[in-house]
Amino acid sequence: MKYFRWVGLILGLAIIAVLVHHVGWGEIRHSLTLLSHGYWVVLAYPVLWVLCNTQGWQVIVDAHHPRVAFASLFKIRMAGESFNALLPSGYVGGEPLKATLLSKQIPLRDATSSVLVAKAAQSVGLVLFIGLGLTLGGRSDLPIVRQTGPYQWVALGLLLAGVSLFVVLLSRRSLSRFAKVLHGWTGYARLAAWEPRLIALDDTIGRFYREGKGAFFKSFFWHTAGWMIGALELCVIFYLIGHPLGFREAWFMGALAQLACVMGLFAPAGIGMYEGGHYLAAQLLGLPPALGVSVALIRRVRELAWNGMGLYFFWRLTKKDA
Repeated sequence: MKYFRWVGLILGLAIIAVLVHHVGWGEIRHSLTLLSHGYWVVLAYPVLWVLCNTQGWQVIVDAHHPRVAFASLFKIRMAGESFNALLPSGYVGGEPLKATLLSKQIPLRDATSSVLVAKAAQSVGLVLFIGLGLTLGGRSDLPIVRQTGPYQWVALGLLLAGVSLFVVLLSRRSLSRFAKVLHGWTGYARLAAWEPRLIALDDTIGRFYREGKGAFFKSFFWHTAGWMIGALELCVIFYLIGHPLGFREAWFMGALAQLACVMGLFAPAGIGMYEGGHYLAAQLLGLPPALGVSVALIRRVRELAWNGMGLYFFWRLTKKDA
């Protein structure tokens, strides 16, 4: 994993360097200077979708443990998402951390179940967000759209297959079964010791899917709202730099950027792939590619600031145990 992290980081930085060289640093710098004091708006904006995503997790937790405070979940989620960005793990590397931190307030199996079910709801929302964004927001009159269109749908199909498999496996007692099969292959003794805990976790997840369907759909709604608010951020950024963009076009760019980011599982935060998604989306929308790269870099700096806040929450949450 350490090897892939470094390879992914180097490759991602190389992609960014190629993009900057191709569109020209002068044009990018000019676009960045247009933002000026509007950067404070960009830095503050993510609180909207963080609140939505936290609420999406809250409704899952409330199904069995309504006493957990929203503010506590907010901090834990911020800490976990920072690790999701830092680890080359397809935006799931911080989920064990969320479960561990939440287990200080509720049983670990319930904490883990809530994290996995909320991640499933968020992933289903992501597929819907990308699928509708690519369908409704793109243009069909540009040659590059006809050239790249099939690849976009293949990538979306793979993402849909992966998310569907994840959701189905969660509801089929797959964790304990997988551990049992893996133990048979490897003979690793600790897997056998974990089996009772994994069976209990499977039971908890299964009970939720049987009894908490309403909570799942509420979580799906809040996470989907979070994705849509993320697309609206692009409208805000383009407006601040003096190039207004319609919501459909912004949705398309956000969808393609997220799809590219998920494809870049090997790199922390999809570095390089995320910027490439904005670059490609700008081309597909008939916009100057420099604008796409500039907006990606603006969002990347904003992301670094929020990841720093998440690491601060992680430090505060773990400092209490020291």
